[in-house]
Amino acid sequence: MAQLTLKDIGKIYVSDGNVAVGIRGVNLSFDRGEFVAITGKSGSGKSTLLNVISGMDSYEEGELYIEGQPTSHYLESDLEEYREKYISFIFQDYNIIESFTVLQNVELALMHIEDKNERRKRAVELIDRVGLSSHMKHKGSKLSGGQKQRTVIARSLAKDSPIILADEPTGNLDSATSKEILKLLYEVSHDKLVIVVTHNFEQVEEYATRHIRIFDGAVEFDHTLKAPEIISGYSEDTRKDKENSKKTKKSWVKNGLALGRAIFTAKPKLSLFLCLLMLIGTMGIFFVAALSGEATAELNPSYMFNHIDGRVVLTKQSGEIITDDELAKLVTDLGAESFLHYDQLLDESMNQQVIIPSADSEYADAFLMAHSTYGKSYGDKVIGRYPESKDEVLLYLPISYQPELGKESLKVSNIIIGRTVYKLVGVKYYYDNNIDPECLFTDEGFRFATAVHFLVGYSDMRFKISLKSEGDEPEKIFNAHTMIPSFDMPADKIYVGLTSYNMSVNNNIASGTEYTAEASFVANYYRYNYINGITRYYSFERDFKNDEITNVLPEFNGYELLLPSEAIIISDEIICEIAENVLKNSYVQASIFFKDDNAAKKAVSALQDRGYIAVVSDTTYEVGSDDAMSSLLGCVLMIAAFIAAVVFLAFFITLCSSRALEAFREDIAIMRSMGIQVKVIRIGMYVRMLLSLIPAFIIVAITAILIFTSPKFNEYFTYLYAWQYAVIIIGMVALTLKTTHNQIRRLFGKSVKKSLRGGDV
Repeated sequence: MAQLTLKDIGKIYVSDGNVAVGIRGVNLSFDRGEFVAITGKSGSGKSTLLNVISGMDSYEEGELYIEGQPTSHYLESDLEEYREKYISFIFQDYNIIESFTVLQNVELALMHIEDKNERRKRAVELIDRVGLSSHMKHKGSKLSGGQKQRTVIARSLAKDSPIILADEPTGNLDSATSKEILKLLYEVSHDKLVIVVTHNFEQVEEYATRHIRIFDGAVEFDHTLKAPEIISGYSEDTRKDKENSKKTKKSWVKNGLALGRAIFTAKPKLSLFLCLLMLIGTMGIFFVAALSGEATAELNPSYMFNHIDGRVVLTKQSGEIITDDELAKLVTDLGAESFLHYDQLLDESMNQQVIIPSADSEYADAFLMAHSTYGKSYGDKVIGRYPESKDEVLLYLPISYQPELGKESLKVSNIIIGRTVYKLVGVKYYYDNNIDPECLFTDEGFRFATAVHFLVGYSDMRFKISLKSEGDEPEKIFNAHTMIPSFDMPADKIYVGLTSYNMSVNNNIASGTEYTAEASFVANYYRYNYINGITRYYSFERDFKNDEITNVLPEFNGYELLLPSEAIIISDEIICEIAENVLKNSYVQASIFFKDDNAAKKAVSALQDRGYIAVVSDTTYEVGSDDAMSSLLGCVLMIAAFIAAVVFLAFFITLCSSRALEAFREDIAIMRSMGIQVKVIRIGMYVRMLLSLIPAFIIVAITAILIFTSPKFNEYFTYLYAWQYAVIIIGMVALTLKTTHNQIRRLFGKSVKKSLRGGDV
């Protein structure tokens, strides 16, 4: 059975409505061991015949048999496999991969050899045989025509296919080199089929076993010159190669990875452009996500309370107050760890405004809203120390506040929380600016902050101040709604300031000669009954006599930020005394703390059985329809802007990367003509594009670290979490794979012949 048979083969070209016959009615048979010379004038169809035999071009008439099997039904994938298994091609116009070195070009044909060192050894031997040892590391673009031809011949021999097709293999070589190359082809023809197209039959006559002449697309004559010298069996090297070729199917991923790396490094300028392109896209998506991060926050559920692991918030179903004794018994009965009776300050960050005076000025430099907490630990890396008394506080803040408060040591000694001046003894910075800031107090300090929070927060609380003259002048009464707590006031004293109302009155009070003052604190408050829906109102009053009122203003930097026209400065002891009377008769909520949320959830049902309304602190609620619509609208607008930006970046990347991939069109066609597995080429192209993403991901990671660890930039970009970076990475990878897939589909949609340059019909 002939190795290769052509029966009535015809090839027709149609272009712009014109029909041209490439070859027609060709009937030929070829077998192993033959050295066939095909001659004919330019345009006679001899190159077309080789293209049909190699499977790089289709045929419209007849049948091509390979080892007795017809090929007319072959799809492009079948032809790829056919070239991989049977064909090595030496092109007339080289078709060398010019961005690869000589060594890389030859090694490309040796992928069937698993061992990397063996592959390199065989490549070096073949390069030496064609006389290119000194140019082994030269890129194809730097070679002369003759050197390119030698490289292609070495590459063809390296593949060790049963059929070698050569289109004018010595057309660019000198006579001495031509003779060496033809001799080399003759030697390998002893166990292969070698078909050489040439204009100079005399040059190959010494080696040819058969001469075929093509004229006007048809076989003019077919002469046998001598019997083929067939050597039975394969050489030891060939046998090993064939064994290794069986492993190729299992190692196409490995070969694809190696090919991808080679393609990536072969064209450094183009690869740099791709890296820059991917960097622009990735950085763009990163910045858009960081700047629009608040949009996703609008989608987060609304929590009733500040979640603390193991915290249960409870109130009586009757709406009555809860006593400390009741809470202590619940802790014992339910196996809890502790309780906090007056707990609302844990959740009221909006009412806890923190004012940070500038380090070099008495005026405010920064404002923030913060939760108040106690009993926490922020680790060892605290600037300063933890609070030890009730007038001290530690701030837990984003790194963006570092310039105001200091990096190595504290630059500010006092801050204002609400209307109280505290000693700032410590700061702990964090990078995640999605987290709410916190003010950390001692237990006693937290109780005082709670007292201030409730008393200042009641709009119907006021001081009624009476001024009495020693003479006949009638009594004057003023209402002061501004109360300023102070740790610097004596325990039983308050200060009355009425500077803008009547300066002379205030001066007379200060001199102590004409007026005396009396003050009374009045608080109106209520308690709501959850069962019957009845609200009960209460009132509390505390009188201050003349000897409890001082005219000495405490000297403390920061009061200028607090003191309005009419104000009362009151000691912390008096604040706590007043708050205790108000809270014990009105506050109906408390928190119990368990080991963790699991234990807390188990305790909820037990508390409900005891007549309490109890929920774990991570319980959510539905916001009002107006608020929901407003949030939803803002969220939709932000997300729409984000999507628009991402779509634009995706379009930009797709457009530019497609152009960059097009630069590899010819290289891919050459690889296909060599019969390199399609899977290997595809993986190589994917790998090459994915490699261009690595610098982008590294730079984005470095940028994110610099931004979120930098006090200067941290506050302007929403901190992104690991899942968000994962979305960015997966999105960029998916976009890259999709773009590469589309381009590969286009490139592989064409026949090899159409993808390659040159070639005559």
